[in-house]
Formats: sequence, C-alpha cells, structure tokens
Amino acid sequence: MARIAAAVAALAAVTAAGVTERTALTKSFTVLAHLHWLWIPAAVGLESASMAAFAIMLRRLLAAGGANVGVRPMLATAYAANAVSVSVPLAGPALATAFTLRRFTRQGADAPLAGWSLLAGGVISSAAAAPVVVGGALASGNILVTAATVPGGVLAVAVLVTAVAAVRRPRLRGVLERPAGWMLRQGSRMLRPPVAEPDQTIRAWAQRLGSLGLSPSGWLTATGLALANWLADAAVLAVSIRATGATVPWHDLLLVYGAGIAARSLNITPGGLGVTEGSLSLALVATGLGASQALAAVLLYRLASFWLVALAGWLVVFWLRRPRTRRGPASSPRTPHEQDAAGTGPAGPDRPAAGLSAASGRARQLAGLEPCGPRTPPAVADFPDRAARPAARTR
Repeated sequence: MARIAAAVAALAAVTAAGVTERTALTKSFTVLAHLHWLWIPAAVGLESASMAAFAIMLRRLLAAGGANVGVRPMLATAYAANAVSVSVPLAGPALATAFTLRRFTRQGADAPLAGWSLLAGGVISSAAAAPVVVGGALASGNILVTAATVPGGVLAVAVLVTAVAAVRRPRLRGVLERPAGWMLRQGSRMLRPPVAEPDQTIRAWAQRLGSLGLSPSGWLTATGLALANWLADAAVLAVSIRATGATVPWHDLLLVYGAGIAARSLNITPGGLGVTEGSLSLALVATGLGASQALAAVLLYRLASFWLVALAGWLVVFWLRRPRTRRGPASSPRTPHEQDAAGTGPAGPDRPAAGLSAASGRARQLAGLEPCGPRTPPAVADFPDRAARPAARTR
C-alpha cells in the first residue's frame, strides 16, 4: 500500500509539472521533430552494448561454477528479465528474479549457482555504479556533492573487496558467517514467508561461495563488464543530448546520470517511469540546458534505454514461450542386430529390461541427476530471492 501511494503521488507530481510547464513540454516535441537523426543509431548501438556487457558479466559468473551458457541465450535472458522487471507493477523485480533463476537452471546451472550468480551480479553492479557517481561528483567540482557521494562509493567498493577476499580465505568466511546470519535473521522477519534457519542458509551459501573457482582476475573482469554497462548507458544520454543540438555538459554528465540512477533505484514506479524523466530533466536544466532541449534529450534517452529495450525484451519473452513441436523421423522395423545395438533387444544377464532402464532414468531425474521437465524457482531456503533482486537490471 505504501508503494502504491508513493507511485500515485509521484505520477501526480509529474502530471502537475507537465501541466505547469506545458510550454516547455510543447517546445520539447518541436525539438524532437528536428533531431540530428545520425545520432539515433549510435544511441541504439550503445544501449545494445550496455545490455551485452551486463549479460556477459552474468555469463562469466555462471562459468565460474561450471555452467557454460551461450552468449545468445544469455542475451535473451537479460532482455526478457529486464522487460518483466520494468514493466510489471510492484511484482516485476520478483518475477524477473524467478524467471532468471528458472532460465539459469534450465541451461545447466544448479539452484545455488544460479542464485549466487544473481546475488554476486547485484553486488558487482552496485559497486561498479559507485565509481560512476563518485567520478561525476569529482568532475563537477561540487564539494557538497562530493562529500555526500564519496563515503557511499568507498562503502560499495569495500563490500566488493570483502566478498572477493572471503572467496579466497575460508577463515574470513567463517568470521563473516555470524554477522551475515544475524542480518538475514533480522531481515527475514519482514519476509513472507520468513527464511527458515538463517544461520544454516548462510553457512551453506558460504561453503558454496568458497567452492566456486572465480579468480581475482575473474572478479576484475566481471567488475569491468559492470562498469562498461553503466558507462555505455551514460553514453546514450550524452548522444541523446547531442542529437537535440545542445552542448553536452561533460563536466556534469556523470553527476546528472547519477541522479537518474538514484531515481530508478527507488522503484516507486515500474522502471522509474516519470520519476527518472523528471530527475534527469531537472538535473540537465541545472547544468544550463534549456528546458525544452533537456526534456527532449531525456525523452530520447528513455526511448533508447527503456522503451526499445523493454519492447525487445517482451518480444524475446513471447519467442521463448512459443510452442515447440519436435518432429522425428518415422520409425521403421529394426533387425535383431539393430535392436541389440540400440539396447532395445531382449533383456539378458548384462542388459536390463527396457522398463528397468526407464525406471532407472526416472530415479535419476528424481534424484536431480537428469532434467525432469520444467523447473520451478528454488525455495527460499536455497536462495532468498529478495537478496537477488538487485541483479535485475532496470531501465
């Protein structure tokens, strides 16, 4: 109810601002009608590179646990999960997490590896966003903004460094298990249903984290991909400003982009719709851009980074859910030698009967050694889905 009320209030504020500044809004559409269209393909290409960097980062994390997923399937998962996260009101991040977990498990990752990859991806992505915001504050020369953002950036980087050190040192993992279990126990009181046995859950996760073979260079690669994800998206904003004919405020660009990141992270509306546009427009106007040019640039940026990406994601969702018919060659009678080679001949001392083979295969499926049809998302005891939500990249 609180989130619904906040969303309604935010939309009401955006609507009131649009009515009050309707002259600037009308002029922004005039600016959109006279864009430098050569910059539009550049914006789309940069946003595609941003999504590709995010997908390859998750692929690298899965590969550390032995799950080899192709680039195209991972891109499909990233686009579809992003569309679900930013389009479905209220439940979007949770549905995107469940969707991503199911996709990972169907592609060869077990439930702990899939959950760990999402959790680690969220930590890395958040830690990579911190230098972007801090760099923007330093480049702007604003002492107050710098003092407010630097501690948060240092904290985010410290969390990432601690996670990397815990992977390499079992003794440090043991030290961190108790405070992590306490934090999960306190947080689980607000969850429905609460996490069962938080201490054992943290211990199991710590053991699984230590068994993964992600080297320090692998962590640096994943962090670099996450940083490329944010910088490519910030470049889309710069290209959008240039397409309107305005001068890009390079000294304040990352700081303006950081305001957009903060607005999206509030999750008041799906994908930060309305809130992100308002924050970015106000920040650009504060840098000296005209109101009409600022609003036109933000609308173009959101078209490339939100609407087109969400549309592509929903197309991927429908494509993944299309009915698949398997057509095999018509069966023909087999000779006894062919039956013997295929293992379908009469049962003997060294060959079990066909029924026993089927039963054995079914037992292996139930034991989790073979796929057993569509999988369901992991239980909360295997992975607290709320902890993985930061990995669902929203646009």
